[in-house]
Amino acid sequence: MTATRREVTGDPAGIATAAATAVPPSGDRRRRYTEFRRTLLLAAALVIVVAGLRAAASVLAPMALAAFITVVSIPPLQWMRRRGVPLPIAVFIIVLVDATIIAAFGLIILQSAIELRTVAPEYLARVQALELQLIQRLHAAGYDISAVSYQEVVNPERVFALITGTALRITSIAGVTLLVLLYVVFMLAESTSLPGKLRQAFGEKLPVSRRLREIVADVQQYLTLKTVISLATGILVGIAAALIGVDFALFWGFLAFVLNYIPSIGSFLAAVPAVVVALLQLGPGPAAMLALVYIAINLVLGSILDPIIVGRSLRLSTLVVLLSLMFWGWVWGIIGMFLAVPLTAAAKIAMENNPSLRPLAILLGPVRERRRRSGAQE
Repeated sequence: MTATRREVTGDPAGIATAAATAVPPSGDRRRRYTEFRRTLLLAAALVIVVAGLRAAASVLAPMALAAFITVVSIPPLQWMRRRGVPLPIAVFIIVLVDATIIAAFGLIILQSAIELRTVAPEYLARVQALELQLIQRLHAAGYDISAVSYQEVVNPERVFALITGTALRITSIAGVTLLVLLYVVFMLAESTSLPGKLRQAFGEKLPVSRRLREIVADVQQYLTLKTVISLATGILVGIAAALIGVDFALFWGFLAFVLNYIPSIGSFLAAVPAVVVALLQLGPGPAAMLALVYIAINLVLGSILDPIIVGRSLRLSTLVVLLSLMFWGWVWGIIGMFLAVPLTAAAKIAMENNPSLRPLAILLGPVRERRRRSGAQE
């Protein structure tokens, strides 16, 4: 026993070997258990927060929509304030403009739904003619499909009823417009004093105050630039549809404006119904022309100017966009789907400003071109 103890104490290599093969102390296992328990608590807290967001959708969704409108409206408010316009008058002008825009969008949707009900019989007749041609071609190719069984699978009347019903349900959002505008008034009035409150609450030198101001500035820049690009997209699409002669040109422009907030798939979702209507109304030639217009606008504004103006660091991957649409649509309905990408982009910006959460922000974004090229060289 004594000899063995002397051998170990006299041999440094033996001490290192014994230390390497020793059982980890209980402190390491306790630390790992603490981290695991903390992860479980964070997951449980996330579930509770999501359940609370969904339960309070009737209150929080209008507030989130009002915050979105407020962030977009802050730059013109600041512009008027720098030129000496009193705050109450500036807020009144901004709210009046926002209310006019919202009312105009609601009228466009309602008018398009009414016109669709009027011209629906003509479209149904054309769809039925195309159906007969398709059935004849399938029968000539050896596929025997009766008209009755085909009508059970594909019913155009159900499709048009679904479209008009969706449009009318969208107009029901106008019921909360007054509440949203009321939120916007108080949020715009509070936006002028918010920087001073942040300085008083957190101080100039604290990282929390600085990061919060950076997050607000990045979100404001993203939403403002994205709104300008979406507005340009909607105007170009509406003008092109009107020049080609497609019905509901204003509605296609409005749809392109709204869905342009959804990167990667928004332009495709806006183009499909417009091209289908152009095909039924005017034929293959004008429909192909309208499709080329959508492709050109998407290439110039979506693929070239959007990454340059908005910035690649604020973009989201296609999978994240789809998941955010599903998640926020499940939580807050139509308003959640409309705000899904801005909310996810805001979360990504917040993660980028936090070193511990920066890896998650990288996962939410697309693959960087620099890394892709370096990987190709390797």
